[in-house]
Amino acid sequence: MNRMSALVLAAFLAAAPVQAAVAQDGPRGDRRPPSQEQPQRQERPQMSSAEAQRIAQSRAGDARFVGYRGFSGGAHVFTFERDGRVFNISVDASR
Repeated sequence: MNRMSALVLAAFLAAAPVQAAVAQDGPRGDRRPPSQEQPQRQERPQMSSAEAQRIAQSRAGDARFVGYRGFSGGAHVFTFERDGRVFNISVDASR
């Protein structure tokens, strides 16, 4: 049993430097800095709530603006009222 535990310990010690090298180099084995490893995502510019409100108001026509419901699912949501009916208009925040 003593010999077996010594062999297991030696195997772990031999594998540790290899695992550390793979973690440092990455899966491809190159040594590029992490900033160059993953391309940056191009995020679309977000529309302001004031600009979105102008778009919503033009969609609502002659309806009265009631309020801003917030930002939900990537869209600004506005509430309007016309002839006693209340309805929401959402405007996609991406341009």
